[in-house]
Amino acid sequence: MALLLPCSSNSLVTTNNSNKKKTLSNPESRATTIQVAAAAAAMSTDGLSNAFSVLDVDVDDHQAQTPIITTDKVARKGKKPSEMTVVKEDTKPSIKPDKLGLRSHPTTSEEYRMPLVWIDLEMTGLNIEIDRILEIACIITDGNLEKSVEGPDLVINQTKECLDNMGEWCKEHHAASGLTDRVLNSTITEREAEKQVMEFVKKHVGYNTALLAGNSIYVDFQYLKKYMPELASLFSHVVVDVSSVKALCCRWFPRDNKKAPSKENKHRAMDDIRESIRELRYYKQNIFKARSKK
Repeated sequence: MALLLPCSSNSLVTTNNSNKKKTLSNPESRATTIQVAAAAAAMSTDGLSNAFSVLDVDVDDHQAQTPIITTDKVARKGKKPSEMTVVKEDTKPSIKPDKLGLRSHPTTSEEYRMPLVWIDLEMTGLNIEIDRILEIACIITDGNLEKSVEGPDLVINQTKECLDNMGEWCKEHHAASGLTDRVLNSTITEREAEKQVMEFVKKHVGYNTALLAGNSIYVDFQYLKKYMPELASLFSHVVVDVSSVKALCCRWFPRDNKKAPSKENKHRAMDDIRESIRELRYYKQNIFKARSKK
């Protein structure tokens, strides 16, 4: 890149990376040099603007970002991963609300700016040293909770001995939900479940930085780090904990908090995620209100 240094009223010195110098005395040459330098500076500034545009956290989620090219899109409509409908690029599928009332899209990663990856685990207990994962489910939403796609909902095989060592609370609730029997009959390992969820997250999040979201999600994150470390490595250290949001709303906006959606407490992974999304969506619409434009 050439550097322009002022010398006198009738001349301008240019230097380049090889330290060569020459004096331009001709006014026309000087004007041309200034124009070229200005154009180069503008191009350089544009380049910096583009390079750092990803840091603009105020941009709305629906604004387009640099697309990641894919060959097809997957439409998710509450089916198991093996039953996903493949939608070709040249089709324009209709947009329908999903079970959460969100717009469920056949998605590619560019649609999910600032994505939230909702994961819920059912475990044999809360002692990370001895307890294991029984079930994992995943839903991805955009940052505004307006679009979503449901992912794997997998029951993981564990031994009868492992289940027999559960505490009374887990024995009672996992038996009542039918999870205990499903765990014993499952053929899916922790590693296989990790791989399926990783593929789903990578497909829909791409190179975006994903944040884990859920109720008391830090507990689930600890289990992912221990038993599914490759999956855990995809996520930021920052988490969106709906339990923390609720705790603050109880203190700061108690009236609004009382109107939050009630939970059914089914203690199944996918059901718990849907409830968490509904809850955070309520807080967004009723407490985290957008400022009215004057």
